[in-house]
Amino acid sequence: MKWLKRMLMRNPMIAALAGMKGNARACLWPEPLWGVPYNLYLPYASLFMAALGLSPSEIGYVASINIVSQVVFATLSGVITDKLGRRWTTFIFDVLSWSVPEFLWMLSQDFRWFAAAAVFNGAWRVTENSWSLLLIDDMKEEEIVPAFSLTQMLGLFSAFFAPLSKLAIDAFGLVPTMRVLYGITFVSMTIKFILVQAFSRETGIGRRRMAATKNKSMLRLLYECKDVYIKTVMSKRMLLTFGVFASYSLVTTLTNNYWALLVCQELGVAQGNVVFFTTIKSLVTLLCVLFLVPRVTRMPARYPLITGFFMHMTAMAMLLLAPRGAVGVALLFVSVLLEAVSLSVLSPMTSSLLFINAGEEERARVCGLIYGTISLITAVFPSIIGLLAEISLRIPFAVCVGLFAFAAALVVPLSRMPAHKEAG
Repeated sequence: MKWLKRMLMRNPMIAALAGMKGNARACLWPEPLWGVPYNLYLPYASLFMAALGLSPSEIGYVASINIVSQVVFATLSGVITDKLGRRWTTFIFDVLSWSVPEFLWMLSQDFRWFAAAAVFNGAWRVTENSWSLLLIDDMKEEEIVPAFSLTQMLGLFSAFFAPLSKLAIDAFGLVPTMRVLYGITFVSMTIKFILVQAFSRETGIGRRRMAATKNKSMLRLLYECKDVYIKTVMSKRMLLTFGVFASYSLVTTLTNNYWALLVCQELGVAQGNVVFFTTIKSLVTLLCVLFLVPRVTRMPARYPLITGFFMHMTAMAMLLLAPRGAVGVALLFVSVLLEAVSLSVLSPMTSSLLFINAGEEERARVCGLIYGTISLITAVFPSIIGLLAEISLRIPFAVCVGLFAFAAALVVPLSRMPAHKEAG
């Protein structure tokens, strides 16, 4: 087995994961307990809602409720993270934003259950902020992109378990299988949250921010955010970063809500067979994270970002053009391959782009305010797109093409700017 270990350690991503210490290890090593079950049920989430009687427009309403919740929690996230610290904020809001919704989804009966779960789930914007800071606060800048790549890689191990979803759906049906998956996810994620809390420690920046906010009320801290926000929106670099990140966030929301519906209802793929395409996507993304991303991160950011955006646009265009039948399935297969390669690069690079450009001391508040603004701007989009999806399920993917064309255009001037300064 020593030869296998030596071979694996030659890969820079695996070597980096094995060498993680402190908070990086505490955050990343338990990550499969979150990523694996999440990626097992995610492809079927919209089909589950549809099976319980929700229309495409109602699915859009649920997404909008979730985004409105994100607006509130994202705006508060920086203040909460500075006040409670990265570590305790992560634990409390992980439970509220994931354990509680997973339990509600497991028992859901109609639109009201999904709406209630969407409200709780919107709190993930708090833990996205605090968990990311717990992970990267004590890192050097050049270590941030690999750290986010490792986060993505660990979630992709679901590909090795994905066929179990199809077997279960074929044997027991979509709704019973999804209820079991949600139940398993509830248990798995909760264990993960406990492990992170037990083995992590508050970061140096986190301790300084806790001390600085100790004698200040939440209302005062929120009021002080206006100065941080003004500095953020006055920074051209942060505005461009905001546009790129917002476009990526909205495309992710639309894809998660409508991809499975389009594949099944428009292209005629059986519900149980959706897992074949998601498995291929996960495996290809995993391979790219292991072998492509370490090389890509050495390049100037504009090249992989623009290439990734155009690859994803091509993938979405293929979905728009795919007819029903064998030709459509072939185009779907190529689309999935292109999307996998693009996501392996775009996911870690867009996340790191935000945290790097936000600076260090004010990362929590700057990122929280940006998350809140993104959520506010995009809150109405899923409902509008949901109504348009009643006309055609291809419309959301036409919107995705436009959003990534916009993002690619923003990367060009962003890449020409000098090194970032503190945004706060």
